[in-house]
Amino acid sequence: RKYDVGGLCNGILAGLVSITAGCGNVEVGSAFAIGLIGAFVYQGASMLLQKLKIDDPVDASPVHGACGIWGVIAAGLFDWGQGVDHFHGWSGFSCMANEDGSCQTGIGGTAIGAQLILIIAVILWAGTLSAMAFAVLKVNGLARIDDSTEQHGMDHKQHTPTKAYSMGVASSPEAGK
Repeated sequence: RKYDVGGLCNGILAGLVSITAGCGNVEVGSAFAIGLIGAFVYQGASMLLQKLKIDDPVDASPVHGACGIWGVIAAGLFDWGQGVDHFHGWSGFSCMANEDGSCQTGIGGTAIGAQLILIIAVILWAGTLSAMAFAVLKVNGLARIDDSTEQHGMDHKQHTPTKAYSMGVASSPEAGK
């Protein structure tokens, strides 16, 4: 059995991405739990992409997409003050205050609702802009490479020195052409 160094690195990145949204408002133990759960979210999302036969060679979507979504939800779930009834929100480690200065209680559900709306808004924004960009590329015939380049690979066609891509076979000046 071989170790998956890429998977290990992505698992670490998954934990870091997961804690980014709530890093200013969660306690250390909660941050550890969010990051640990993020690694499992990454693994599950990566396996789902493979099962669905969606090509993502570096697992960017599971790391940044799935773990980013988990991190935004976790920011609302783990943002506790004194007990689970206080919510920090944008107040750092101070509770969200009422007009009289007392801590607001029972607003956790509102916070999760706001997090879910944020997730939907980001997905719609990024999805719409990506679709527009890819549509322009497709219309102009720039969305795909030619069949020969696809067969040989972009490294072989675009990058030098070609001997770096020979994989132990003696390279000649003609090999890169």
